[in-house]
Amino acid sequence: MRVIIRHIQSLTQETYVDLGAAIGMRGLLVGRRQNGSTDWSVNELGRIARHWGFELSCLFTTVKDAVAAMDEERLTELRAAKGLSPLDLKPSTPVAA
Repeated sequence: MRVIIRHIQSLTQETYVDLGAAIGMRGLLVGRRQNGSTDWSVNELGRIARHWGFELSCLFTTVKDAVAAMDEERLTELRAAKGLSPLDLKPSTPVAA
């Protein structure tokens, strides 16, 4: 779950402070949860999932599945807030030989 959070943070470019503000926590506490000093509560994880626009269960799957479940419009919003261009999360279609 920490790996998924870290990966999605890399996509959104959200810092611990940004994520904390979005879910009603101090950035320092987000950092402690992410480095394993303290555990995430289910409630906190639910707020992260809602912030990113997917179900809580997505935080307990694989990185690939969590990213696939993420709403692209929400990702675009979060990236735009950082002045970043949109990402295309759709897998590329292989070209026939």
